[in-house]
Amino acid sequence: MVTPYYSRPPQDALAAHFLAVADATDLPVMLYDVPHRAGIPIATDTFLTVAQHPRIVAVKDAKGSVVASADVIAATDLAYYSGDDAYTLPLMSVGGVGVVGTSTHFTGARMKAMMERFLAGDVVGAAAENAALLPIFNGVFATQGCMLVKAGLAARGFAPGGLRRPLLEATPEEAARFVGLLTAAWL
Repeated sequence: MVTPYYSRPPQDALAAHFLAVADATDLPVMLYDVPHRAGIPIATDTFLTVAQHPRIVAVKDAKGSVVASADVIAATDLAYYSGDDAYTLPLMSVGGVGVVGTSTHFTGARMKAMMERFLAGDVVGAAAENAALLPIFNGVFATQGCMLVKAGLAARGFAPGGLRRPLLEATPEEAARFVGLLTAAWL
């Protein structure tokens, strides 16, 4: 469940919204903290409040604040997933459990290897894999990520379908740059 955008509700209204949705379903709920798209972050105190709900079980974290995430991870049972591929290893270092990624359409096997190395205690190996993947983690956002994911998938022979407006297809130059990053990383 993404933070409501545009209206920029105060934190008590965010908590009420999240709790009302969680009450209306029998499904587990993952909150998506993405302030650069929604306009506001989910505050630590709000997470602490809503984490008491039995169906609010996870967070997709694209806030980019390791300290804020660590505070919530330490104080709750919420499972924290990186919502920004480049943030996965730093988030795992404070208790994060995975990634809901963008570039993982291409980097999935290597992301898994990085995570397994970290979990096995091979921090140096995990950091090296992370460093090797950083050009792709960052390159997928040279324009809007979905545009480049679809361009990359099309270049690899898949038929990913079109984009919804207001998004447009990546330009040939944008697509070529991203596909070049994939090729350089053997992906």
